[in-house]
Amino acid sequence: MGEEQRYYITVTLVVEKDGDQYAGHCTELGTATCGATHEEALANLKEAVLVDLSALEEVGERARFFRERGIYLRRMSKRPVRRRPLMRLVDREVCTTLFDAPVAAHA
Repeated sequence: MGEEQRYYITVTLVVEKDGDQYAGHCTELGTATCGATHEEALANLKEAVLVDLSALEEVGERARFFRERGIYLRRMSKRPVRRRPLMRLVDREVCTTLFDAPVAAHA
């Protein structure tokens, strides 16, 4: 009963080769980053998404931002559902992945 309800949003992360680096961006949030490898760019992007979500919460803009972009909170079950990430390779240089980012219940 005293357990806080957990929520998440699902966002799309795109990582593509850009010269000798990999550039990544989140289509829903506009967050962008890069890395020397695909894996590094994806890890950096996930971290940057969490930082951006935290910043939106801190300044009290998360509810408005989500509403304007059609982003909805989903309730997280007690037992996480293991699902395979969506990965689409285009010309072997672009990869799209779904990321379930945890967020606080209040906005």
